[in-house]
Amino acid sequence: MRFNAEDEQALQLMPHAELLKLKLGAGDEQTWHTLICRLNVGVTVAKNRGIPEAAQCARNGLDALLAVRERHNKTGIWGASGDELNAIGEALVLTDDLQTTSTRRELRTAVNYVYENAAIK
Repeated sequence: MRFNAEDEQALQLMPHAELLKLKLGAGDEQTWHTLICRLNVGVTVAKNRGIPEAAQCARNGLDALLAVRERHNKTGIWGASGDELNAIGEALVLTDDLQTTSTRRELRTAVNYVYENAAIK
């Protein structure tokens, strides 16, 4: 077992809660960072495991989040279109699936890669 069941569930639920905040118009910069981090891990796991379709799905979610950030920079509002919300949601579900089928080593490698290459330090 990679994590205890409670930790495994928390890793999955927190980004979904943040997506709900975005849908409700209550998202903020923390929401954006939580979702970006989660989907970056999804892209990395998918690429490392050689699953290009999964990597593309997660990438679509990231692209939607980049559009959300651009819109925020122009308007000061954290919001997303229906298509963007769908892309982010699909990518989160995919990342959850990848998490439950990945080894500890695969997850650790992906998280470390994201931290080293995408994190704001």
